[in-house]
Amino acid sequence: MQKSALRERLMFDLGPAGVLPAGLLYGSAATLRALGKDATAFWLLMKTHSAAFSPQIDRRILLEIRDATAAERAGQSTGLRALYDRTVRDAVAAFRRAPGADPLRLIGSRIFVIKSAADGEKGVLVADYNYMLPLLAGLFDLEVLARKYFIVLEPGWNGYCTPDVLLYSFSDAPVFVQTIEPRDREVLETIGAPFQAIFPTSTNCWVDYRFTKPLPEEQRDIDVIMVAAWANFKRHWRFFQALSVLRSRGRRLKVALVGYRYDRTQEDILRDAKHFGVDDQLQFFERISQREVSELLCRSKVHVIWSRREGSNRAMIEAMMADVPTIVRQGFNFGYQYPHINPQTGRFVAEPDLADAMADMIDNRHRYSAREWAMAHMTCQRATAVMEAAIQARAVEMGEPWTRGLVVKTSNLDGQQYWDPADREKFAGDYRFLESIVRRN
Repeated sequence: MQKSALRERLMFDLGPAGVLPAGLLYGSAATLRALGKDATAFWLLMKTHSAAFSPQIDRRILLEIRDATAAERAGQSTGLRALYDRTVRDAVAAFRRAPGADPLRLIGSRIFVIKSAADGEKGVLVADYNYMLPLLAGLFDLEVLARKYFIVLEPGWNGYCTPDVLLYSFSDAPVFVQTIEPRDREVLETIGAPFQAIFPTSTNCWVDYRFTKPLPEEQRDIDVIMVAAWANFKRHWRFFQALSVLRSRGRRLKVALVGYRYDRTQEDILRDAKHFGVDDQLQFFERISQREVSELLCRSKVHVIWSRREGSNRAMIEAMMADVPTIVRQGFNFGYQYPHINPQTGRFVAEPDLADAMADMIDNRHRYSAREWAMAHMTCQRATAVMEAAIQARAVEMGEPWTRGLVVKTSNLDGQQYWDPADREKFAGDYRFLESIVRRN
């Protein structure tokens, strides 16, 4: 835990001093270029931008990538396209090495059609999660695909200055990218065509709320729930530290932890809880179904997200649909004050104040109306309308026909689904086409 604390301090808490590591990494990239390692130099620049050490150097990096993209398009080799080619190659090789690897399993799940391509009118397909983006480019004939479909990317992690996303910058067709993060929107707008941000939509906009039935207060027997993979970046130990503070004051909260193995195990998380003397307050739920997660949320009073940087967290919207307010760490991701964390739905809380915030929110749940706000602003139907408006406007601008709209999708950890299961049959022909353009080697 001491190592984790030190790592956090160096990654997130340098403030203006962050210009020092940013400058060092930027200079290292220049050295790599001088050694003829241009692709690796661009990789390092992107890593530096994702770390967000220095706004000034981040802006310089974006402009360099923009200029290199233009140079590559003009036929000049800069190493940028080589980086993207390597990214695709490595992703496909890793996929094919995995047990049971079959590109057809991705079709209709991670690669998902929401408008059919028919009668000379382009369809629309969505590829979600970062790991899928180079696979889409490597396992399918993108040129053929782009002639029949508008492609929408739905990255699962914030920080779009990455080869996974930017490899699409050489597409001759528009590429739509969902984002709720202004910093990532700046990345897309700086690189320019073919990117178009669909703002604000992201991975947390597609929650299927139909089986979420909030319970009355007297049936909410879980004080705090944390829906988070067993992962270092989720920072369970900091959460346990706050629980121990409350325990020292005589307040012993009942806690549900919902997760799955990532870079840690349930045993690792339990060990941290024992360190802080709060293990007897916890109940673990590992790799349970989405319906079971919803049932636990409906029994809960407060939801906590205590990571510092990740994607657009879907659990917070799932919690809202269960009428559970969420505590989010102040400075989450890049510090943007997301509109969906507001006086109705939850609070941003500073690191030292988590214990007090949990106690206050539990005691004052009547102040919050999370489901009411989420149903008005964060449904998958509303996200579909935002997406459709953006794509339709671009299609009309390009002179493309647009006579049919998008169907509504939902998504969870295991894939994308149709709001109306009967819609899948509408796209049977599209999925047969996708199967026909899979690259077999």
